[in-house]
Amino acid sequence: MSDRQTWLEERCPERRAAPGTRCRQPWFSRNRRSSRWLHVTRGWRARPCTTCKAQPGDPCRTPSRREARRPHIARLRAGRFELIYRDDVWAELERRGVTVAVLPFSGRAGLGGKIGTIALSRVDGGELVEVERWSGRDELAFALEAPVWDRFGQFNGHSRVRGTVTWLLADRLVLIAGERGDVPFEDVVP
Repeated sequence: MSDRQTWLEERCPERRAAPGTRCRQPWFSRNRRSSRWLHVTRGWRARPCTTCKAQPGDPCRTPSRREARRPHIARLRAGRFELIYRDDVWAELERRGVTVAVLPFSGRAGLGGKIGTIALSRVDGGELVEVERWSGRDELAFALEAPVWDRFGQFNGHSRVRGTVTWLLADRLVLIAGERGDVPFEDVVP
């Protein structure tokens, strides 16, 4: 599953970022800033392993059934069922007949983050009509909330943050807007 919030509980196998923090650029990179998104390899523990048949949450095993030193390569890649890439998310929204998806979020240091009820809507005759409202934990919900976890991690070092993530199908645009403390912000997610 591609729930980025659970990915943050693990150390990044690719860049060794600490649990709760965002992934970083390589040490030899000129700008040593945080990456814009979490690496797919970070979610390895939430996936089953096709090599040793380990279940999600279990470590990989060697042929002699001992615990492997590191996860198998097959487990470090996104699964067929995961909506990791934006094109997959746009295709799923289109399949459901949705043109706008909005989800509220909030969080702060020490308390972590929380995602509100997701509203899927479409434009019908010039009006915005709500198609579906849910707070379920399916693959589309994980993919829609991913920009929050990619941007804020587990909200370590952030004052109170409240806002919304808006997915606009017509422009293929993801917008995060809200308030950090009392300062408003608005960013387009690349």
